[in-house]
Amino acid sequence: MRWLAAVFLVALMLGCASDGRRLRPGVDDTAAARAQMGPPAEVLRADHGGEIWFYPRGRIGRQTIRVEFAPDGKFLDADQVLYERNFDRIIGGKTTREEVRRMLGPPEFEWLAWNGWETNWEYRYLWAGQPWILFVGLDQKGMVTGQHRRPELGDSNLFP
Repeated sequence: MRWLAAVFLVALMLGCASDGRRLRPGVDDTAAARAQMGPPAEVLRADHGGEIWFYPRGRIGRQTIRVEFAPDGKFLDADQVLYERNFDRIIGGKTTREEVRRMLGPPEFEWLAWNGWETNWEYRYLWAGQPWILFVGLDQKGMVTGQHRRPELGDSNLFP
C-alpha cells in the first residue's frame, strides 16, 4: 500500500511540474530552474553565450517549454514554443537545423525520408484545441527543405 501511495505522489508531482512562470528574470538562476522544473530534456548553447533548456511537456509532448539563461546563468525568459507563429519563422532554403533546434527544441520523432537524403523532424502540438503535427524536412547540409502541418487525426471537420 505504501508503494502505491509513493507512485501516486511521484505521478502527482510530475503532473504539477513548473512551466517557468514562477522564475524571476535576472534574479533566479539555473539552480532555481532545475529545482522548480527538474532536469531539462536538452541543453543548447544560445547565440549570446548563455544556455537554452528544453522541457517537452503535456501528453505526448504537445508543449515544449524553452527556458533561456544569460551567460552568467541568470534566468531570462520561459515560453511554450510549439505554436503557429514560431512555425511561420521556419523558411525552406533559409533556416538551418541548428536554428530550428534552438527555436523548438528536440523533435518527438526523427527519420530518414523515402528519398534517402532528407531527414524529417516531427513535432506534435495543439492548435484550436485539436492535435496537429508539424513536419520539418532537413537536407544533408542541415538546411530546412520545407515544412508541412496537418491535423493528427487525419481528415477532420476542421476544413469544410
